[in-house]
Amino acid sequence: MTADRDTLPLPPLAPDMQAVMDRLMAEDGVQPDPTLLPPAEGRAKAEAANRRWNGPAPAMARELIVETPGGRRAFVFIPPSDTGREAILYIHGGGWAFCSAATHEGAARRLALATGAPVITFDYRLAPEHPYPAGLDDCLSLWAEREHILSGRRWSVSGDSAGANLALALMIRLKNRDLPHCGLLFYGVFDADFESPSYRQVADGPGLTRGKMQRYWDFYAPEERRSSDPCLTPARASDEVLAALPPLYLNAAEVDPLRSDSEALAARLHALGRKDPFDTVPGVVHGFMQMSIWLPQAEAAFDRAGEAFRTMT
Repeated sequence: MTADRDTLPLPPLAPDMQAVMDRLMAEDGVQPDPTLLPPAEGRAKAEAANRRWNGPAPAMARELIVETPGGRRAFVFIPPSDTGREAILYIHGGGWAFCSAATHEGAARRLALATGAPVITFDYRLAPEHPYPAGLDDCLSLWAEREHILSGRRWSVSGDSAGANLALALMIRLKNRDLPHCGLLFYGVFDADFESPSYRQVADGPGLTRGKMQRYWDFYAPEERRSSDPCLTPARASDEVLAALPPLYLNAAEVDPLRSDSEALAARLHALGRKDPFDTVPGVVHGFMQMSIWLPQAEAAFDRAGEAFRTMT
């Protein structure tokens, strides 16, 4: 394995990305791996680390907290450019185990500004206390209640990392019934192949590592289910399942163990004759879109997602 890894040199970090990594090290020092801590302790550390990216918060025209008939709270961010026609359900990342609507508030606001559509976030049950399919079931429940949040809209879905996995799984579970209009999927978890080119190339980070992803998967779903369930590993879904998906936009971070997941999924989609756009952002690490307050590539990625959304809608 070492020899294989040596044939895949780590891509260099972009100068702006390196500056962010240096700043984090200067401010925080070396932090414990949250996946090696008791779940509540790891979750608290991930929550604190991610909330830093929310500010300064982009201003919205309106902000709402709506409680659905099922008792779920939805956080609604309505941008000044809202036309009253679209809405986006945004599913946060965090390895199915960490983070929350609160850690991704800044991302939701930036996506709303970029797309011109309200973005709705929410909390779902987290692993390992609540493994698959609990989180996905929560996403489907909120989707079924979306008209109680904003009515008379055409709804799409988006997510980052594990949230992109859940967004795509939601579309797969819905099949041809009540599908989102389109999907915006950012550096998603779409496979569980820990020997993919990017898993070997970026096994030890910076940022996300292969070991962390293996533990996230262990928290979420047993190994024997992963290859056979397209809601877990959609890059392995049948042609029929993939062909039935609504229009998608995908991106990937170059310096990310998950890059090959998006590459493989995009290749499958394109082989079916679909025209789903796919971007790889050079020189950035997993989760880079959370870092908009310091990282120009993150702002540019939101702008590109907004362009793709307007094309699809």
